[in-house]
Amino acid sequence: MSHLKRISIEKSWPLPRKGTKYMLKAYPGKISGLSIPLGIALRDVLKIANTRKEVKALLHDKEISIDGKTITEEKFPVGIMDILAIKKLNKHFLVTLNESGKIMFEETNEKDSQLKICKVIGKKTIKNGVQQINCIDGRNFISKEKIAINDSLAIDLKTNKIAKILPLKVGADVMITGGEHIGEKGKVSEKNEKIKVHIKNKNFEIHLRNIYVI
Repeated sequence: MSHLKRISIEKSWPLPRKGTKYMLKAYPGKISGLSIPLGIALRDVLKIANTRKEVKALLHDKEISIDGKTITEEKFPVGIMDILAIKKLNKHFLVTLNESGKIMFEETNEKDSQLKICKVIGKKTIKNGVQQINCIDGRNFISKEKIAINDSLAIDLKTNKIAKILPLKVGADVMITGGEHIGEKGKVSEKNEKIKVHIKNKNFEIHLRNIYVI
């Protein structure tokens, strides 16, 4: 099915429950609760376009890019920590979460838009200590660096190379991507068998799957 009923949209989408009956359904590939179809982002969230026809015109004219790559599909899923650029407006947005757990588009400058932070969700040793690192957005890297699952990588989007490793450790800045504290930011205060994060002057135990080092 190419559309979904508005009543069934993700809680993370910053849209009212009332309105048009059907909404665009994103292509698979990213976590549905942490992504939104590009067409909806442009028309209903950023309000760069007024109609679906205008959205399609922008995409046809190759005005929109995600992480430096031109996108022409309105159903392309835009996920958290993606960098969305609108060429003719010379605007760049970091996709993130607000403290209500809603997807938001935070305007950023061109320099900062060249780096993307990706969470590591898997790895395997190939040979001679070389590892294949798998990221949450589908990227894969070959590296000999010490990188652990649940660390994050700062990726240079121009070269598609690792610019910096952001380890999950005590003192690391993190964003919570699920659970009771979704959208909130804090610092790791304890990392043993359990992970605790200091948020708003209190420590909370947070499941690893909901921690994103930033």
